[in-house]
Amino acid sequence: MKVVFFIVFFFSVAAFAQNKTIEKRSTKDSTGKAVVTESEIISKTEDITPRNYMIIINPLKFFLFYNISFYMKINQTIAVGLGAQSPTLSGLSGFGVNGEVRFHPGNKCLRGFYIAPNFSVNSLKDNYSATATITSLGVLIGWQWFPGDDFAMGLGIGIGHYVGSSGSGFSSIDG
Repeated sequence: MKVVFFIVFFFSVAAFAQNKTIEKRSTKDSTGKAVVTESEIISKTEDITPRNYMIIINPLKFFLFYNISFYMKINQTIAVGLGAQSPTLSGLSGFGVNGEVRFHPGNKCLRGFYIAPNFSVNSLKDNYSATATITSLGVLIGWQWFPGDDFAMGLGIGIGHYVGSSGSGFSSIDG
């Protein structure tokens, strides 16, 4: 738990940067004598690049599903996302879709803290023709930041409820 707290704290602090500038200026006064002025300026900067769209892949999810999602900014606090996924496990095939609405209470859509209710449906089939449809409904809290101009990173944690209906071969899922 301490490691997760450290990671969240480190990256939330890294979202803002401080710049320190030390200047020396030479001017001449009315008598012609050189006057040297030194100053130290510390400023806080924040990336305010407008972002209206975002394409996301979740590399950790690749252990179970190939995935890609597209997010679109609706206003300063809300973004809507749709995604597709396909199983990576051998002996399993199928397709799934997911949807998410991200609420950014800090009015910085597609960056910073967010709360996101989400929904997904996956239709799966194994090598023996057993089929299952798994539906999930959940909520996620997370933090999104941009360490580069066109590269984003995110960290989130959530909870979900899964319900499955199965054809032959799979047992029922509820939990």
